[in-house]
Amino acid sequence: MSNMSDAIEEFLRETMGDSPSLDISRNDLADFFNVAPSQINYVLTTRFNYEHGFVTNSKRGGGGYITIQRASSTNDEWLNNVLKHLGDAGETDVRTGQSLVDELESRGFFTKDEADMLKVVISHNTLSNPFKLENKLRANILRQVIIDKIERGGK
Repeated sequence: MSNMSDAIEEFLRETMGDSPSLDISRNDLADFFNVAPSQINYVLTTRFNYEHGFVTNSKRGGGGYITIQRASSTNDEWLNNVLKHLGDAGETDVRTGQSLVDELESRGFFTKDEADMLKVVISHNTLSNPFKLENKLRANILRQVIIDKIERGGK
């Protein structure tokens, strides 16, 4: 599944180029790649989400059109949305947390060393506990690190 998912992601990124958004039919895309529409949904939810700097919206009817937009052009607005999501969701799994750290690094918020260290801090090995609280702890850690960096004058 991941090879096809990689191909779909690459196609969407290339098609989008530097454009701020892309409108595409889920069914047409599924037909083009000869996959079920659920495969398209999987790629959208795992690779074109806020952690990766995107927002996706589905439009009902007419072949199930999807709009993929780059998240807010300013880091401040995007960071506020990230913080809100971390606070509202209250939990973040390892994959989502690491994707978020990667996006923060790519936007210049964290240095590579900071990002690498934070990935260790939020890893399953570090947060594993008998009370199954690791996703909640991970979200709290990420949220507090971002808030602390902002308060200290970070990007």
